[in-house]
Amino acid sequence: MLLPALILASCLQDVRSERSEPRSEPRDITERTLADEKALAALQQPGDVLFEDDFESKDSLEKYFEIRGRDDGRATLVRDPKLAHRSRGAIRFIAPERDGKSSGSGASAWLGARGHDRVYFRRYIRFAEDYDQGNLNHTGGGIAGIGGTGKWDGMGKAGVRPKGGDRFTCGFEPWRDWGREEAPGYMFLYTYWVDMKQGRDGNWWGNMLEPAEDRRVVPPRGKWVCLEQMIQVNEVGKADGELAAWIDGKLYLHMEGFRWRTDERVRIKRFDIGIYIHSARRHNEVLYDDVVVSTGYVGPRREPVEPDPAKKR
Repeated sequence: MLLPALILASCLQDVRSERSEPRSEPRDITERTLADEKALAALQQPGDVLFEDDFESKDSLEKYFEIRGRDDGRATLVRDPKLAHRSRGAIRFIAPERDGKSSGSGASAWLGARGHDRVYFRRYIRFAEDYDQGNLNHTGGGIAGIGGTGKWDGMGKAGVRPKGGDRFTCGFEPWRDWGREEAPGYMFLYTYWVDMKQGRDGNWWGNMLEPAEDRRVVPPRGKWVCLEQMIQVNEVGKADGELAAWIDGKLYLHMEGFRWRTDERVRIKRFDIGIYIHSARRHNEVLYDDVVVSTGYVGPRREPVEPDPAKKR
């Protein structure tokens, strides 16, 4: 009877911990940060690079512990300067038409079992010229906080609220608002965490964290867009975590007051890129390039400045 008793004690400890800690009440502080040069500079302070990939070599594929669609051609490297963001390489993910069933492909990378408390995830994305998910999709990439050390921990938990000691996830993706927006839709952060709000259907679907309506951005199709997001985990026992996102180097959303975790073992350990269409009634494609994960702000890639020939004389 020892094992059931230990399980019960662990569950009771989780319940007591959740009740004793302050719940998240995230606040949008974007305008305040934009108006404060010091606060913006602090948020955009560079850090140490943890991962980078420009997809210029087939070795890129070995950086990811899981690539969904590699065997059947849904996930492939492309070598074409007309398609790549820079140089010749990029990675293409395809969601084939499936008569209304879900479809997609993608890749997941591991940042180490120890994880990190603050992570910035920058990537370039290019939606195909005819990209149209219909309405629901998970395309744009995201960050995962995990309590355990398994690379697949916390996957397959759609509709399930995190407990605080297990996981949190946040994707940066577009939504068409039931067809009110042109494809691919405006960008928002699809987020699971312990204090998320329950859906009307009784499930715990990811909460939509978004800027004010007049600040929403619909990324263009057929062009490269720089997306970046940041998560700072909270100190256990406090609701002092942060979330931020940028589009083409401009701060898009900055929120504070998150209780991302109730256990200090939950740290940022994984990120994902890819495409997922809930109801695939047509073929869709997306490209990614110049992926960087860092402990500090990355920002858009700065191209080298050509020297002025006149200054050589």
